[in-house]
Amino acid sequence: MNRSAGFTLIELMVTLAVAAILVTIAVPGMVTLVQNSRTTSQTNELVAALNLARSEAVKRGVTVTVRAEGGDFADGWCVHQGAACAGDDRIRVYPAMNRMVVDTGATQVAFNARGALAGAQVAMEIYPLGCGPITINRARALTVGVTGRVNVNRMNCP
Repeated sequence: MNRSAGFTLIELMVTLAVAAILVTIAVPGMVTLVQNSRTTSQTNELVAALNLARSEAVKRGVTVTVRAEGGDFADGWCVHQGAACAGDDRIRVYPAMNRMVVDTGATQVAFNARGALAGAQVAMEIYPLGCGPITINRARALTVGVTGRVNVNRMNCP
């Protein structure tokens, strides 16, 4: 009797069906993981810029500002002293965020020579593009108090 080794058509169909089910379950979880990671890393980058501005203001003894490029922090921002982000006044420039929304009324955050906020408290909401209201803990609420301290909390998407 001559018997060939291999898989039957039914075995291949069952294997493909199981693989399709596993992919269907795994892909949404992976999207959530990527969005959470992106939100966390880009929020941390903005927090680092705010802390840099605060420490540079104290070190240099002048007002240092974090200004949104194009009026929106999602488009990038610049840390600088003086009136504009140009020349020797520029401390550091940050690139635009990747597929993120920054919801805030502020276009700049300035710290005085003591490291305190030069103005009223600033609040920002940072969340991935397309994040819906039923999405739990994927957005970040960033606040800069009048003392200059930056605080970040998780929140649901708006």
